[in-house]
Amino acid sequence: MRARIVAAVALLTLAVEVAHAQTLGEILRSRGLEPPAGAVPGLVETVRTHQSLEDQRGFLIVYAVGERERARLYATRFERVSRTWKTAPLEWSAKSSRVPTALAEDQCRGGLAVERFAGGFLVMAHINPSAECTIVLGDDLTIRGVLGGWPVAKLPDGRIVYQRNQVHFAVVHPVALGVFDPRRPGEVVLYPRTPYQAVRMAHITRMRAVYAEGWCNVHNHSCDPDVFDEHLRGEVVTDAGGDALAFVVAWDNTTGWSDTERWGRLEPFREVRRALSTWDVQGDPTVELYRSLAAGLARVRSMKDEAHVRAALDGDPGLRDLVAAVLAMAPAAGQDAQRWLVALDARWADAGVWRRLARAVEVPDEFTEVVYVYTGLRQPDSMKYRELLRRDFEARFGAIPLPRALEPGILRQIVGAGLE
Repeated sequence: MRARIVAAVALLTLAVEVAHAQTLGEILRSRGLEPPAGAVPGLVETVRTHQSLEDQRGFLIVYAVGERERARLYATRFERVSRTWKTAPLEWSAKSSRVPTALAEDQCRGGLAVERFAGGFLVMAHINPSAECTIVLGDDLTIRGVLGGWPVAKLPDGRIVYQRNQVHFAVVHPVALGVFDPRRPGEVVLYPRTPYQAVRMAHITRMRAVYAEGWCNVHNHSCDPDVFDEHLRGEVVTDAGGDALAFVVAWDNTTGWSDTERWGRLEPFREVRRALSTWDVQGDPTVELYRSLAAGLARVRSMKDEAHVRAALDGDPGLRDLVAAVLAMAPAAGQDAQRWLVALDARWADAGVWRRLARAVEVPDEFTEVVYVYTGLRQPDSMKYRELLRRDFEARFGAIPLPRALEPGILRQIVGAGLE
């Protein structure tokens, strides 16, 4: 799961949690703020965790007081223009129809971060590496919703595109995106959206072939071909009017691979394949080739995957034995990789050995990257989307930055022409 970083922008300051306990009054005074008597309750309360947001419009602090299950969240805001203070408890029931949520209060207290959006404020709390809680506050600090997920885009009219939480220890981790409008109940399902189009259906067909009954039983897998491992590749981008957006998903193709394919070929030689892609094949092996091989095989030693590597290279016994000798002899700390490998066996200076290694460690595409483009977000009932394999998208439009897909001319070609 991603690490949350709240970026600092002009006139925006994000205060991190202090190392020692402070009262709310002490925190406010450290910012040069002194509320009038009675304006802010709980000034002498000790704050266990807090996050604040300050800009030209005012100051907002979200904080927890109390211990463990008795801890409670509060928001206090100072409005610069009116010189007024307001404090609101952030309390709700998971069964309340007033606050759209599937999360209990005790899931939304840790690792807080605060952002402003067009409709008010977003308060994010960490649950686990695959899950967050996002409390949506209006400008008046009323709770408009509590989302089981984290924002990935904020539309100019106050709607929020968010990625839904995953079950951290599940055998599969799909991507699910929704659009939440604080002004209206419910949400709009953005991704995956039915009816599925041709590219996703082709991947589902592939997964159905992988999910044979024997494989599912051995791997204790649910084996629903509609649900598979995937992740967002980069950011969700939107147009200025909030009516179109685009993103790229990467579908994992390694489900069903053998241990030899995954742990003998894919994982150990990641760096080597990257270095090989920049080598001219005919010249002397580059320094980066030596470094990449040393790094990958060091990882093999630490993971104790030597047997998988040997099995992956069985088709070339001479190369297998050459690599096995490297696995059996770790270099000294800080030792130059090129000198070490060539001293171990002079054949590592031969470009032909590296060409053989390049053939031996080739793997199919680990991921299928797909570009998704949506229009009509302001009218969800008539919203349209198109999906294109990234290689097809780039063959047609070039390797352009994703925001350019939302330019009117390109957008018309994608959505208007009915491309899939």
